[in-house]
Amino acid sequence: MHRLRSVALILILGLAGACMGTGASAATVIATLNSVGTGNTITMHAVRPNGTPFASQVLNGLATLTRTGGTDTQQLVGSGNSFFAFCVEPFEDAVLNSTYSYTVDPLAQAGKSSIAGGIGVGKALQISQLFGQFAPSLSMPMTAVQASALQIALWEIVSESSSNPFDVTSGNTYFSTPASSNFSQVIAQAQTYLNYVSTANGSAPLAQGLQALTVAGKQDFLVQAVIVAPEPGTWMMLILGFGLVGHSLRRRPRAVATHGAVA
Repeated sequence: MHRLRSVALILILGLAGACMGTGASAATVIATLNSVGTGNTITMHAVRPNGTPFASQVLNGLATLTRTGGTDTQQLVGSGNSFFAFCVEPFEDAVLNSTYSYTVDPLAQAGKSSIAGGIGVGKALQISQLFGQFAPSLSMPMTAVQASALQIALWEIVSESSSNPFDVTSGNTYFSTPASSNFSQVIAQAQTYLNYVSTANGSAPLAQGLQALTVAGKQDFLVQAVIVAPEPGTWMMLILGFGLVGHSLRRRPRAVATHGAVA
């Protein structure tokens, strides 16, 4: 019976591994940047990790890239070979219509070429809460204001000093307006998003499948892998494996009791 239980556990662990996404830190995605942001240009003020302040006009909103190669086999949320993304690294650039070879990494490692070790687990959690509440799927319809506000909130989370509250108009990181008709709407919406993240607790919904595409010296992107449910046959094998383990555990106490009675 011990052997049966061991076989069942191996079966379950093997199937669980097979059901997980195939993306790993060594996997790559080669993609061409088609667009950076669906919103307006906005001026971002921040302080680089080396302490140097900067101000730069940037497009904000949902970006699109087209996959042309790589070793990663996950399907990314988008349409066909194109997928949706948000900029994660405020301190790097990306060139339109250029092709890059990205490494697929956990979200916590985004920005690792400009932030030592990446943005970290805490900020990755806050970003997951941000998207889990307001855009659980990057394919969901969103207006230019919503997409721009999500991008600004994401940048604020990544680059704001831990000693400052999330505030899109002041602090280590803040934003000012170019000639834009909806700037006030974008800023107000972004602040609403950040107020939620500031008070979110452990029960806040988390967006699933968020990952980072990282590349040294250029902009890193947040993307989302399509979560694929196991095939019906895989579910049956998992159920069988759990059933075998449960059966063996139920029999084990009776075996111990019988041995005690004989002794």
